[in-house]
Amino acid sequence: MDQQPALKQLGTSAPCFFWNLCDRRAALEKAGRSVCRACAGRLRGREYPLRTASEESLYLTGRAAAEALDMVEDS
Repeated sequence: MDQQPALKQLGTSAPCFFWNLCDRRAALEKAGRSVCRACAGRLRGREYPLRTASEESLYLTGRAAAEALDMVEDS
């Protein structure tokens, strides 16, 4: 059962990356972190909308991951 659309409809998001200092919910991504707007103001970089979480693997195999990261040496 996919609960992600239901969570998105409720407006529920993950806690801010700095949860130990901040009690707000994440509103955007900046510098590779999901942060609230207040914490985002203290970070450098571009702001991006939050992405939905996925349980699917980014790469099907270790070989595919290595190739995508250009870690395979051709011999």
